[in-house]
Amino acid sequence: MPLALAKRLHRIAVQAPRTERLGAALAELTRPAHSLLDVGCGSGEVAREIAARIGASRVEGVDVLVQPEPFIPVTRYDGTTLPFPDASFDAVLLSDVLHHAEAPRALLAEALRVARAAVVVKDHFAFGPLSRRLLLAMDLAANGFYDIAVRGAYLDPSEWQALFSESGARVARLEWPLHVHAPLLRVLAPSALQFAARLEVRAR
Repeated sequence: MPLALAKRLHRIAVQAPRTERLGAALAELTRPAHSLLDVGCGSGEVAREIAARIGASRVEGVDVLVQPEPFIPVTRYDGTTLPFPDASFDAVLLSDVLHHAEAPRALLAEALRVARAAVVVKDHFAFGPLSRRLLLAMDLAANGFYDIAVRGAYLDPSEWQALFSESGARVARLEWPLHVHAPLLRVLAPSALQFAARLEVRAR
């Protein structure tokens, strides 16, 4: 199957329905916010969906690879340091980004630095070797279309809690399991491997 056709089918069958479900779930964790920064935003489609749902008037993104014709303004960055002053946005989004980051703790600390109110994280829970292999397969299938590096660094719940705590964040709300795929796809991509959390920014 030609790559262009496979990419189009993936968008119709997987990506577009996922964007709508993910946007709805993450909007509930993000609001209230008048400004939103999406770190590792890709096309910016998820951030645009969230912004529309919460009424954010300012939405921007950063990524190491800026896609052609993104849905929101996107700035290229180095994968670690966010090019914004402290408390620049009401909320910062890290959606399926930290498991790709070379230095996830440093990137999360940066997100907390530029957020005025909260950082919303959507990522994966690993529950042993089998789930890590499944997550790797899912990652390769989804990101192979976009030349995104896959590191396979999936954390279990206790490791996530340690990462949040060491970064100075407090988990204000956790959504798990998170239903981001259509029911049939959940057989291959179980909702129990998906979570989202609202991290409150501690007093500076």
